[in-house]
Amino acid sequence: MKTTRSSRLRRLAPLAAAVLALGVFGATTSAGPASAAAQKWYSWDHDLHSGDCTLFGGAKWTIDSDGHAWFDGTVTSSSNDDAWLMWAELRDSNGAVLTTLHNVHYYDYNDQAKFSQNLPDKHKKYRWFADGSFNKNLYPLVAKMNLRSHC
Repeated sequence: MKTTRSSRLRRLAPLAAAVLALGVFGATTSAGPASAAAQKWYSWDHDLHSGDCTLFGGAKWTIDSDGHAWFDGTVTSSSNDDAWLMWAELRDSNGAVLTTLHNVHYYDYNDQAKFSQNLPDKHKKYRWFADGSFNKNLYPLVAKMNLRSHC
């Protein structure tokens, strides 16, 4: 029985399609999840005061090796219509400033490193979440963090 080239290709087409499908699915399933970024945490175990304002102990900045940072803290003021202003500096092991975190949601174009939490009612504590960023290439050098604040 003589087979033509076109009939052989027609018989091999389903097999070729199956091999291609396995290759595509195999590549998808063999790829694992993206590796998580390394993290460093900086927390204060005591209250920080500036003017009438207080940042309570337990406040924490977390920085990732991918250049992201986020803050979680609680603030209050002994007077109405106040605001806690904060600048977070990343420092090396000698205490030298490497950079200041940039506020992802900055509102002051002239000071994109300023973080602010309004404190309208002196009888309330306010939970504060903030997002920051920095040059990820500095991450290996970061050993300390310093907060500058103003109320």
